[in-house]
Amino acid sequence: MFTQNAAEYLLHNAQRYGDFVWFRALGRDVFQFNHPELIADMLVRDGKYHHRNLVMQRSKAVLGEGMLTSEEPLHMRQRRLAAPAFHRARIQAYGEIIANMTARTVAEWDGQNIADAHPAMLLLALRIVGKTLFDIEVDDEVHTIAAAVDSFQTFLPLAFLPFPHLIQRLPLPAMRRIRRGRENVDRLIYRMIAERRADPTDRGDLLSMLMASVDAEAETDADARMSDAQLRDECVTVLLAGHETTANALSFALWLLGMHPEWQDALAAEIARVLGRRLPMAEDYSNLVLAEQVFAESLRLYAPVCVTSRTAAESYAYRGVTIPKGAFLLAPQFAVHRDPRWWDDPLRFDPGRFTKEAKAGRPRFAYFPFGGGNRQCIGEGLSWMEGVLCLSVLVQRLKFSLPEDASRRMAVQPSVTMRPKGRVMLRIERR
Repeated sequence: MFTQNAAEYLLHNAQRYGDFVWFRALGRDVFQFNHPELIADMLVRDGKYHHRNLVMQRSKAVLGEGMLTSEEPLHMRQRRLAAPAFHRARIQAYGEIIANMTARTVAEWDGQNIADAHPAMLLLALRIVGKTLFDIEVDDEVHTIAAAVDSFQTFLPLAFLPFPHLIQRLPLPAMRRIRRGRENVDRLIYRMIAERRADPTDRGDLLSMLMASVDAEAETDADARMSDAQLRDECVTVLLAGHETTANALSFALWLLGMHPEWQDALAAEIARVLGRRLPMAEDYSNLVLAEQVFAESLRLYAPVCVTSRTAAESYAYRGVTIPKGAFLLAPQFAVHRDPRWWDDPLRFDPGRFTKEAKAGRPRFAYFPFGGGNRQCIGEGLSWMEGVLCLSVLVQRLKFSLPEDASRRMAVQPSVTMRPKGRVMLRIERR
């Protein structure tokens, strides 16, 4: 029950047992934190006692030692090296790419009255990350990367099994798909790295910045820059994790707007006032206030990362309880983002929750779609830019509604990320 229906299970725990819940699962102690103060303890104050969660630890077989999986001090070194690539000024340069790629998706929907939004959002997000990360068009690689992502999603249940290193060597169909996915993605990424080594000209993409970054705190010149293997690991992280979470978030947002035409009409009016019929640029972001609020509310209800988790690296005392070494620690966005103490009528879609005044009245960790502490998502700024500009172009050009036979309840599939379960069918009309 815990691994297959984790989101609903943790929501039930929070509603029934309160802010601090202990239970046993998979032979381990599990501590669930459901209050913003306790989550701040877990992610910030007590972060020094924690390692990455079990799935991330064992995902090194796929992701390598990127920022998602590595431990200190390697994690902080990689974060320092990667930080310039995600600087605000660099992210703003991607505004035109995001808008143009979204307009391309709109054109490809032309003539379709009803469509499944999720595959289209996956392709859109993949195109954006391909251009911003590698400065390439990824359409020729779409099937390869999509197959790799799907195969990596199957890694979650395997990660909880005993003797993982033995399982990874077995000729299981799932492991064969995972190995094939890694080989195909590695072939693409190492080709890009080799081309840049031969011609290191800054192409304005993330890979150029990662290759040019120098760690001023490195002890030797050899340690000051990322090796090819380190570049590969960070590129895999951005390519796989970055595009899938964004696609899921956009799919949920479009479905919510289709179910709430009053908010969609208000958003369309804002876009018309700010942009007219032109495509948005990064400079428009601050004026697309409702677009940001819509995306924020979508992330509240359906955060692609629905549980933030850690593993206790050592035993330590916490509020009169001993957290034993190896215990799992969970901070579930899916539960906290639905807590009526912080969110009135929490299942209601209401972007008005994210006005400046409303945000100021809530604790920091009542809302944490991008995690927190020293492992807060380094790509958060790019994700906000992408979400707001993509939604603005889509709603500027198209009107979305739910088909008559569509369910008014979104079924979700929690795995490595939370994605829609089944198709996200929308009726599409041109504005």
